[in-house]
Amino acid sequence: MNRRDFLNIAAMSGLAVALPSRTAKAAFNPYKGPYYVFVSARGGWDPAYFCDPKPMGLFNRIYNYNPDTHKVGNLPYAPIAVSAAALGLGPEADPYLWSPQQFFTAHGAQTLVINGINTETNNHERGVQTAWSGTGERTLPSLAALVAAAKAPDHPLAFINSGGYANSGNLLPVTRLTSVAAFQKIASPNLIDVTKPEGPFYHHPDTAARIATVQAERLSDHIAAEHLPRIKRAANQLFIARNNMDTLSTVALPTLVTLPGTLANSDLQRMMQQTQLSLAAFQAGLAVSANIEIGGFDTHASHDTAQVRQLAKLLYGVHYVLEQAIEFGLLDKIVIVVGSDFGRGNGYNGPLPTDGKDHWPVSSMMVISGDGGVVGGDRVISATTEDKQLPKYVDPATLDVLEDDTGLQIKFKHIHKAFRKFTGVAGTPVDTKFPLLAEDMPIFG
Repeated sequence: MNRRDFLNIAAMSGLAVALPSRTAKAAFNPYKGPYYVFVSARGGWDPAYFCDPKPMGLFNRIYNYNPDTHKVGNLPYAPIAVSAAALGLGPEADPYLWSPQQFFTAHGAQTLVINGINTETNNHERGVQTAWSGTGERTLPSLAALVAAAKAPDHPLAFINSGGYANSGNLLPVTRLTSVAAFQKIASPNLIDVTKPEGPFYHHPDTAARIATVQAERLSDHIAAEHLPRIKRAANQLFIARNNMDTLSTVALPTLVTLPGTLANSDLQRMMQQTQLSLAAFQAGLAVSANIEIGGFDTHASHDTAQVRQLAKLLYGVHYVLEQAIEFGLLDKIVIVVGSDFGRGNGYNGPLPTDGKDHWPVSSMMVISGDGGVVGGDRVISATTEDKQLPKYVDPATLDVLEDDTGLQIKFKHIHKAFRKFTGVAGTPVDTKFPLLAEDMPIFG
């Protein structure tokens, strides 16, 4: 696949990549994994409807839960029947909607579920920041940025952000989303009409190459003369990006997926396309981590339809990440973290079937690895109470659930601290620069 084909496909999927000059190609060692995908269920999901089920009543109106039978291995699930017709979609959507049972049957052995997380907030902005950086008390980089900066900060696409919390802490550039039209203009600055790759051009290609050479020389002179660290760092990042342009041509992408009927151009289709592009960048050794987001979980109304529909799309979307990892030969090297701003509850905000659930500062998180032994799959850590949907306390040394408050409630800071250790970020300069104060918990063994 040539450079222009790659850039056009990237534009179709909505991902903007840094476009360096043609003048040089920086030498770097392809990153060979592990690779990290962070999936944000934006808006506040309801764990009671998939991984933290409750008896029918205050927290659940749509399924009958039996803790003895409604589990796959050690993982409990909400026994919700999922169908396109019931969720307001056409019948062609059925294969792309997965129930909790279906997901855990396929991937439970690869999945670690953490229930009863005290998120300490019910505010969307702070919830997203806390879920993906570990704290809302001060601004820390996202976990995706920390991992990428610790492992391959100079790679052209080290941290891909397709939605979610993108704060990089100025550790490395972020490959961000933009509009297709804007991206096409940036991707092909010498084309008068970006829909016609054969030309006409603003400049003859030889002239464009000379301009690029002068740009590189001018940028180099600017870096040498600059004394302000922040500006110098930004200029260096631009120089690195430009010098790695030719490496983009090493990314081989399949045809971007398109979904039928009512799912065409949907949030699920977008999630799947971003998955394809991210994994292709992984395979090429250019990227370490990727943020992917699917929204629609802020279900203050029509909770029993809208929440189930978005969860069904999310679970299929996560399955698709694993499916594509097989296609790209990366399954044993991939780790997926799935979370949300906070939870929903406790209880409904009205008596009608069309009512919803409001924000609730108790949530869950899933960590999934292609090789289930990496994260210790088929495990559930912590729980919530059945009467008030509050987080239970755990023994911080063993993670055993306690029936009193003598232990600790799991918070995002505990998960992040454990994840830094799990990924090898702990003890590196980026970890030292952005310390996270939390008790140690053996969440990943």
